[in-house]
Amino acid sequence: MTTAKPPRTSILIVVALLLAAVAYWAPWVGHPAAALKLSGQDLGEFVKFIPETGSTFPRQLFYVPPLACSLCLVLLAVQRSAHLSRWLRIGMLACALLILPGLLPPVWGRPKDLFTPEFRLQGLAIVFGLSAIAAHGLLRRLPRRAAGFTMVGLALLALVLPQAAFWAIRGPLWAVYNTPTIRLGWGLWLHVLAWLGVLAATWQAFWSQPDRQE
Repeated sequence: MTTAKPPRTSILIVVALLLAAVAYWAPWVGHPAAALKLSGQDLGEFVKFIPETGSTFPRQLFYVPPLACSLCLVLLAVQRSAHLSRWLRIGMLACALLILPGLLPPVWGRPKDLFTPEFRLQGLAIVFGLSAIAAHGLLRRLPRRAAGFTMVGLALLALVLPQAAFWAIRGPLWAVYNTPTIRLGWGLWLHVLAWLGVLAATWQAFWSQPDRQE
């Protein structure tokens, strides 16, 4: 029997995804001076100016979280078994749209620059995310377990890849700052906790609970 009240796990996934979005724009590198703090988004560009990494480092790894967050919101919004209200679904799709600009560099120029070699992967990712939002109705046909597996995969990528990238550059990054006032930012830890929350809640929603009737 269908209930108008969404299951608690669906709400937990939404909350965890929104916290993951907050974590991405929160400080990953802390410093008393606001101008010297770096968010997850900032790191994707700042890494180019570290002598030990430069242009050879796969900086796009720092841009995985906003794409994963946006796609997870879309996949959950179209799941009938989530029993989300119409307005909540609309709000989730709106959030998915608002999160996608996180794929852009912090200081952005002309839109056509998005498809230059330097930013092409980010441009294609934005187009993919926009396409998923525009075609969200078609995603309702995706089997429930397939949607769950996709969300788990996206959450793992969003958790592991940026963290691996950050810890790979931490030493050279600290050397660039060369000051004892630099520290790990709270956004870095919130990023870990939020995506672990997404994984746990998604597992609970898609595998640890009996299927609900549509």
